[in-house]
Amino acid sequence: MRWTTGARASTRRRRAGARWRAATPAIGVPALVLVLALSGCGVVSSGASGSCAVKEIELGDSALHPGGAVELSVDWMTATCEDTGGVNRTAEDVAVSVTPASTGHEYVLATVDRAVGERYTVRGRFTLPADLPLGDATLAVTSDMGDGAEASRTVTITAP
Repeated sequence: MRWTTGARASTRRRRAGARWRAATPAIGVPALVLVLALSGCGVVSSGASGSCAVKEIELGDSALHPGGAVELSVDWMTATCEDTGGVNRTAEDVAVSVTPASTGHEYVLATVDRAVGERYTVRGRFTLPADLPLGDATLAVTSDMGDGAEASRTVTITAP
């Protein structure tokens, strides 16, 4: 291929760009957003309400060390995402677990029978295993019922 510089080269590039734009459908940003919305694609943000909202684990008074305990609360643990007018069902058999990054081994701390209250909340104080490795770990609250509900966050397990 031969490279050309100067006025002729820039004219050729402008014409090539114009031909490409002419061959490309003119879809504006609003039309693209409408297509994504109608197709069911979207981004879940923290501004969502109800059962489809991003679930966050709130920590209470916790002792995050081997043999210690974690106090937590998570809202909107529902079996299905019903932000559009359906009836929420509470998640059942909700597992609370911790998985150290160093081993990848999941320790199930407890299984909660069901979420409670009008915000479908799972809360409690759970004892950490005495042999839990130190370092970063993932704390998770999950239910496989229906659509599946999950909340997780990174915690650090420290020496007592």
